[in-house]
Amino acid sequence: MRIHLVQRARWVLLGVIVLCVVAGIALSWQNARAGNGPGWLRRLAGPPQVLAGRHIGIVAGHSGNDSGTVCIDGLTEASVNRSIADLVVHELTLYGATVDSLLEFDERLLGYQADVFVSIHSDSCQASKEMSGFKVASLEGGSQESGALASCLWKSYAAATGLRPNPNTVTRDMTDYHSFREIAPSTPAAIIETGFLNADRSLLTEHPDRPAHGIVDGIRCFLLPAEGR
Repeated sequence: MRIHLVQRARWVLLGVIVLCVVAGIALSWQNARAGNGPGWLRRLAGPPQVLAGRHIGIVAGHSGNDSGTVCIDGLTEASVNRSIADLVVHELTLYGATVDSLLEFDERLLGYQADVFVSIHSDSCQASKEMSGFKVASLEGGSQESGALASCLWKSYAAATGLRPNPNTVTRDMTDYHSFREIAPSTPAAIIETGFLNADRSLLTEHPDRPAHGIVDGIRCFLLPAEGR
């Protein structure tokens, strides 16, 4: 009888030890997914889920409507916008965000509510070869949050791509962009022209990951100011 009690106690103790080990592993994995813990475990766990619970809308400019500007060789703005936007959506999803990939005149835009809304466009390929750079805008006279989002995009996009900002070329079509008046006023929103399809073509078509990363960093800068981005 006593032997059975000892054996049972050992099994109980072993079970407790196993549960503690499993709980410790689960906690370490959860911390790694949040971006904490040893580097090797963070790499194994993948990108930290720092945007979990966040809702973000991304428009690929002109998608579902028209081609946008068309270059002499047939390259369309819409195709470039889509390539970059798809990478942005993918990267944001890896960080745990819920992301809507939206068309230019998407029926979901009316009253659309999200933590962030960004419309991605490219600039004319009819401009001179010397015309290079990017620009960002939010609704003129819009919310302070939208202005803060635009500021983050200005900073982060320049850092990621090396392109120079062109604030003097921001147009009325950007500051009064149609979606700004369709989405919910509470949704922080901005539009970005990622570069010129002439001078900046190599970056936009051969290295779209860099513009995409700059946009993602701008969104993280806005949503996660504590990161110091």
